[in-house]
Amino acid sequence: MTIAEVVAEVDRLLDDLTFSQIASSLNERGFRSGEGHEFCARYIARIQRCYRLRSRYDRLRAEGFLTLPEMATLLNVSMDQVKLWHRRGLLRGIAFNDKNECLYQHPRNNVPVKVQRGKLARRRLADHVVIDSTQEVQYET
Repeated sequence: MTIAEVVAEVDRLLDDLTFSQIASSLNERGFRSGEGHEFCARYIARIQRCYRLRSRYDRLRAEGFLTLPEMATLLNVSMDQVKLWHRRGLLRGIAFNDKNECLYQHPRNNVPVKVQRGKLARRRLADHVVIDSTQEVQYET
């Protein structure tokens, strides 16, 4: 059995950390399992499941965070574009697991906009072409 203090701490930390981050935090502060072992992500997942603690995913969803497909639909862009904007800091995403899968905060008034470029066929052609005659090769037949 896990002591009540550890379960309460896991419940509190699920608001902000993933399973492996929680395990590291508990180990650094000297907490140990009922058998005296250090914690690992699998053990934290088992505590969350056995004691029916609300998952990190559910907690973030309750705060209004959106899934990747929901954010892509909201912004009318691809899921890859959402991920790119997150990496560039234009969108706030929070990892809900140790695979770094994220839920995204609604951008409200700070919505990034994808810059559309003109079609290739409509781009202005170069005014003139410069040929470097020093690189020409002549063949005689």
